[in-house]
Amino acid sequence: MKTNLSLALAAGIVCASLFTSCAKENMKPAESVNAENSSNATTGEDRIDAIVSDLSIDSYSLSFTKTYLKSGITKRAYGTDNYLAFADPQDLICGDPIRLKYKQIPIWKRPNIIWPTCPDMVLDINKLTEIQKVIVSADPKLYEGLQQVKFLNPCGGFLATQVFTKQFPAMKLDKIDDATSKLSLDKFLMLNNPANLGSGATRSFYGYADLNEIVFKPYKKSLKDILKPTLKGCFDPETLKILRSQLQKVDPAYYSNLAITYLPENKQIAILSVKQ
Repeated sequence: MKTNLSLALAAGIVCASLFTSCAKENMKPAESVNAENSSNATTGEDRIDAIVSDLSIDSYSLSFTKTYLKSGITKRAYGTDNYLAFADPQDLICGDPIRLKYKQIPIWKRPNIIWPTCPDMVLDINKLTEIQKVIVSADPKLYEGLQQVKFLNPCGGFLATQVFTKQFPAMKLDKIDDATSKLSLDKFLMLNNPANLGSGATRSFYGYADLNEIVFKPYKKSLKDILKPTLKGCFDPETLKILRSQLQKVDPAYYSNLAITYLPENKQIAILSVKQ
């Protein structure tokens, strides 16, 4: 089995999404602060901080490859560095096979997995609109293509360009869908590293169990707490056992090293991961 195999499997947890690339990823490597911004920054006021001042830090996630001091973007990262949310497959214009099978599509961000600012999330749609205006004003050429997509759960939405969203209409059912066809999709979540989808997989998510409600809120955890150091999965133990078996039928060698462990706080919640 490949040592860099990364799976996020979670029974009873909703979330996932194929993050391949986005317009913001196409920017050059991060620059600290460009000369124009440095010379023209006078007040030091941060417009993003001002907009989100009454929100909790875990209700927004923004990142940039450089600052825009003239426009009031004084930092390259704001809010949480990871999150899980869900969008309507119709809003993402998913094709019939996916749209008919999935009630909601996971949208997630995890450090070292998802490219910065892809997408930007704010759990307040009005704040998201304000932030979009600031971003576009800071760099119209780069950000004029940003579009809003609302979340089903929790409220709010994210910003992304068609370079990111065009993946959803192109999604098809595959061998992993065949292998999980008899499983309840709300009993597990499987998240693949977009850079390494795994044998038989064509996208980064399978299943849609709501980990926010099942794991994160009750046990004060986040996506990176249970899915580290590589992507793993979580939730209904019995479903995960079947899932492991089915994956090993797809590719016995590639999926041979999967192990099931239990959440220390609740033995009814399990995690499927690669043996270390």
